[in-house]
Amino acid sequence: MKRFSLVLAIAALGAMCVAGAALAEHARPLSASPLTFQLVPSFKPATPCAGTVTAHGAPLAVASCNPPVQTSSYLTAQDPSRPAPFTGSADATGRIILSVKCVTASTTTVVAGTPPCGGAPTQDVLVDSSSTGVRCQVAIAGGICAAPNALYNGKVLGVSTIQITDHDNNLGAAGTPCPSGINVSPNCAGTVTALPFSVGAQCTSGACNYVTSANLTVPGVVKEVKRGVVELGQLQIQDAGADGVLAGANCPPTCSQGGDVTAAVAYVQGLFVP
Repeated sequence: MKRFSLVLAIAALGAMCVAGAALAEHARPLSASPLTFQLVPSFKPATPCAGTVTAHGAPLAVASCNPPVQTSSYLTAQDPSRPAPFTGSADATGRIILSVKCVTASTTTVVAGTPPCGGAPTQDVLVDSSSTGVRCQVAIAGGICAAPNALYNGKVLGVSTIQITDHDNNLGAAGTPCPSGINVSPNCAGTVTALPFSVGAQCTSGACNYVTSANLTVPGVVKEVKRGVVELGQLQIQDAGADGVLAGANCPPTCSQGGDVTAAVAYVQGLFVP
């Protein structure tokens, strides 16, 4: 699973839960931070099924596929019931926390204060990712994976889709004033087209632990007093494909898949029910 950084996707999350000044023109919550995602392995759906199509137990008697097949061909987790070499005590954990904080500019150092922060310190969205037990399905050269079920040393990519409603929009061309009311260009209220946002992270010995922020991933994405409401799609953690490497001169956190078409979703936000 590509570096647990997320979503992410996550950069636009920076606008999430911006406390307001005298701006109002859209609905918003009192607060919506922090936001915690637990991570679970991603599996292919019942159709198409490369194995045997069976039926799930009632009352959810829908089609199921046996055996389960993970979406990622490169990353996995061990369990005592799995065949060798993936037999072993379950040790995989993963979570990502998104939180709106006042920080020292261009850092993840949290300082006292409640957003909006006044510019110095500045407002940002921290992305705190942590995982253990990320293992390899296959061997990958370059010290990434010594053998199947070895602990992973490559990268992962956190991806989400974001849709932002805030006060950082122009009515028309640059300089066109907002129509009326409390809006002062470029502070028109508006909702953007949904767009992807991603954050990369490095894994070492199966642990993908990384702290970054929206502004460190996309500089300037989080601004003061814009009343940003950020709708999030499913958070996905992608593997880094056949070589365990992501593209990007500033990776992590600013990463992409590059041209590897074999990369796939390894983990998604979810629950585990024992």
